[in-house]
Amino acid sequence: MFKVGIVGCGGIGMTHARTWKSLEGVQVSAVVDMNQEKAAAAAEACKCPYYLCADELPEDLDAVSVVTPPATHFAIAKQLLERGFHVFCEKPLTMDVAEGELLDALAKRQKKELGVGFKMRFEPVFVEAKKYLPEIGTLRSLVTTKQQAFNPRPEGAWVKKVGAMYELSIHDFDLISFISGIYPEKVLGATLRHTRGWEKEDAFAALVEYQQGVTATLQGMYCEKTTFCFRDLTLTFLGENGYMRVERPDRIILHTNDFRVVEVPPAKTSSFALELEHFRQAVSGKVENTLRASDAVRMTWLIEEIRKVAS
Repeated sequence: MFKVGIVGCGGIGMTHARTWKSLEGVQVSAVVDMNQEKAAAAAEACKCPYYLCADELPEDLDAVSVVTPPATHFAIAKQLLERGFHVFCEKPLTMDVAEGELLDALAKRQKKELGVGFKMRFEPVFVEAKKYLPEIGTLRSLVTTKQQAFNPRPEGAWVKKVGAMYELSIHDFDLISFISGIYPEKVLGATLRHTRGWEKEDAFAALVEYQQGVTATLQGMYCEKTTFCFRDLTLTFLGENGYMRVERPDRIILHTNDFRVVEVPPAKTSSFALELEHFRQAVSGKVENTLRASDAVRMTWLIEEIRKVAS
């Protein structure tokens, strides 16, 4: 039996708990939250003990999910790695490049897996996009657009502290590299918007130079009057032979020497389940962990560089 602990019993934490429980051969053996009411409710749902602090977790766990507000990720993940646990941390891994690099190095030194929650890599439309990309020839530029409604629930208050890029669009940034295999090198220009009075941005636009001379226009924002139905993200890749537009959740448009619309069927398994199963297989030594901390560090660098250029 693969025994898992959950640190953080909010909405996404409970999603992790339910998802781990749904995997054959997995047992949620411990849950942690500073809020005793949340911890007790999660423990009841998982039929396991609860704790109020991560350092109380039992030693016999095979892996621990860190699903707390982003500002706490570094300290908790560091503590767990130092104790010898394999750690799966929700995005963002950290909001500081040096902290991310330290965690990556620590995991390697401890010979433990450190995975990061880039679940959208497992959504079928993006898996298929990676296969179709070569058809447009040498990649020259790309554009992302992301828009979502902000849900002002109390447990969402941390979003105002981390901003749109970390909460809303870090997946978009990661998907660019996942699909194309190239990474950002320089931020050429950027604008941040603070129309909602948040500590961090609620909208952004950036011009970024990627490897191989590819330029990218990245943009995202929260808005008031839209309904979330997964149709929140479009990625457009422009190449020497045409373009590919990826529309989450189910459509790829290809315009090369002909024009095609590829309808992508929905997944039979949730992306949360696919990423956590991948991590379990990596911990078990059956696959290479592709949810790398080093990729998360690159995304942190990009976001912090955008903020630096925009200031």
